[in-house]
Amino acid sequence: MSTRHDKDNEFEIDLPAASAAEWTSPVPGADAGTMRGLHLASESVLCLATQTYNAVARGDAAGAQAARMSLEEQLQLATRLIDELLFDGNGPHTTH
Repeated sequence: MSTRHDKDNEFEIDLPAASAAEWTSPVPGADAGTMRGLHLASESVLCLATQTYNAVARGDAAGAQAARMSLEEQLQLATRLIDELLFDGNGPHTTH
């Protein structure tokens, strides 16, 4: 493990947790199915990021590459869903 990596802060983000009201009514007119898809895609991103990290930490290059490829696909899906929710599929799109 790198000496510059602080293990106590793995995937730490200073964002507030979503409240129950935000999940039930996040954006006026938001599609519940799309919100559910975004929630699942976000969970998958976190899981795949952890799998990628673990594979790298144990020196498993093949496992890290496989997890990384899946992570990229999930990030693209999550980004498309965010764009759809925020811009109704017609606005600016986030690029990688």
